[in-house]
Amino acid sequence: MLATPAVPMLASFCAASIAAGSAGTAAAAPPAKGAWRPIEGQHYEKLSTPIASSADGRIEVVEFFWLACGHCRTFDPLLESWHAQRREVVSLRRIHIAGRAQVAAHQRMFFALQSLGVQEQLRPRVFELLIEQRKPMNTPQEQAAALADTGLDAKRFMEACQSFSVAAKCQRANQLQERADVVTVPMLMVGGRFKTSPGMAGRGAQMSEIESGRRALEVVDALIAGPLRG
Repeated sequence: MLATPAVPMLASFCAASIAAGSAGTAAAAPPAKGAWRPIEGQHYEKLSTPIASSADGRIEVVEFFWLACGHCRTFDPLLESWHAQRREVVSLRRIHIAGRAQVAAHQRMFFALQSLGVQEQLRPRVFELLIEQRKPMNTPQEQAAALADTGLDAKRFMEACQSFSVAAKCQRANQLQERADVVTVPMLMVGGRFKTSPGMAGRGAQMSEIESGRRALEVVDALIAGPLRG
């Protein structure tokens, strides 16, 4: 078993998010004259040490999240919609955070599902089971039982949970979480140089979760069109 680095306890890990999607352009564009512009140190932060990201020619956006976080769940479809319109310029990677035992168990489940190629398909269902139905999913056995009606192969899933490859993915995720100093979710890391979130993007304004979530993605667009352009 690979060692897991120290990570924050999730006392208040979930930050404000959003509940619905919004339209966007295929590529990020600079804000129009007179439009709202994000401020460094208020609406986004610059990482003290840049982190190498995807080298496929696109800007990598990494979402740090937790499957039992209601704010992450409501942010999920909006992020999907936003990325669908920017696939040519943005690559999206999800990193499930770690923490106390329950969160670490959910992290292992996420990467096991990913290794089986069903994470994208089953993620909405897992959100529902954990948040709405409050299903106990703290062991591979409980997770397989809860997902039985999805057609998940329980034997393959249990093997994946105990595999070296999934343990290695968890370790790399924990290291990235620590290096990016992620203490709330959902959190977005942009181009390995900046991070923002609905909570950060909405600072200094009275905003609904929907508005603050949309603004977080506006911040990402502004970073792509400005400091990360080229």
